[in-house]
Amino acid sequence: MIAITLAELPALPLHTAGKYVAGAYIVLFALVLVYVAIMAIRLSRIERELGELLACAREGELSAGPGELSAGPSERTAAAGGTQPGGLGQDDVAQPESTLA
Repeated sequence: MIAITLAELPALPLHTAGKYVAGAYIVLFALVLVYVAIMAIRLSRIERELGELLACAREGELSAGPGELSAGPSERTAAAGGTQPGGLGQDDVAQPESTLA
């Protein structure tokens, strides 16, 4: 049934289809270009924010003095009362390692 219907439809002449094909390629190229531009803007914003965070982290290390690191929240809690909220001591809580260097 579908084959009969397709056989009855006239083929689109090539000289009129060319502008539609070119238009489709232009629209597709424009969409890809917009997508790449959006990703570049997002990447530059993330790099800028990461640079600010690294600068803040370095300032925190420098303000503590040579050879000392600034006390984080868990170290301040341990120094004040010896335990973290929930009754765990500083040695009982796993400390995350920094992957930024």
